[in-house]
Parts: sequence; C-alpha cells; structure tokens
Amino acid sequence: MSMPFSSRVRSAAVAALGLAALTAPALAADPVRVAARDLDVPACDAPEVLARVRTTFEYGATHVEKRTLAIADFGRIRSQGVHVNDPSPIARRWCYAPVTLSDGHRSTAYWRIDRGMGFASPGYAGLTDDVESCVLGHDRWRVHDGTCRTTRRWW
Repeated sequence: MSMPFSSRVRSAAVAALGLAALTAPALAADPVRVAARDLDVPACDAPEVLARVRTTFEYGATHVEKRTLAIADFGRIRSQGVHVNDPSPIARRWCYAPVTLSDGHRSTAYWRIDRGMGFASPGYAGLTDDVESCVLGHDRWRVHDGTCRTTRRWW
C-alpha cells in the first residue's frame, strides 16, 4: 500500500524545511557582530555604573561582612582600557579608583563593565550592561580572587 500523493508532498516539504534549517548560518553566535560594538561600553564614571558599584558593595557589606558600610566617595576614576577580541569577543572596560568608606577607611575599588552579548544577555533585554566590582580588603570569600584580580586588568 502506498502513501497518498498529498502525504508524500507534505513529507517532502517538512524534510526540505528541516534541511534548510540545518544549513542556515548561526548568526546569534557570530563574534564579528559582537565585536563591532566595542565603543558602546559605558564610561567608568557613568552614573549608572557608579551606582551599581556602590549597590554591590553595600549589599556585600551587609550580607557577608554583617556591617553597615558604604562607599562614601570615589577619588580620581581611571580606566585601565577598553578591549574587544583580546582575548574575548565581548567588549569590556576595566576601571579603578581610590574610595573612602563610610567608616573613614580608604581602599581601592576595581570594576569591569561587560557589554551585552546577544539574545539572552542584559544588552538585548534593554537592561544595563553587566558591572562586576570589588573593593580591596572586602572580598572575604575570595569571589574575585582575594585581590580583586577578576575585576582588574592584570595581563
């Protein structure tokens, strides 16, 4: 018993669509598209970036150190550079500044701004870019390698 003509046509159409889907380029993973946005990383002293650094520090001080501590003031904010394709296709900016804490102690804050990376990233959803920050002497669990190595340009 053979298949009716309409079933054979439908099966052939489904097979052709499946083959076309397999041979289409994967544009979502194209590193050239991400690398073209290298100048689109916020500045080190952008208000939303500094707010994220402050908020992250205050949250960590409250929940990890069990202290009421905040960044009272940023000193001279400096950039350690903006890089893309070195070594990653994700555009990044590294920053640092001396900070005065609410208890009067001074330290250095380091932060890294990562540009949004595509479909499932903050940049695609219209949210701000990712900001990872660390204040020297306040990384008890060594999340950023104890000396803030993961948030500063060291190579």
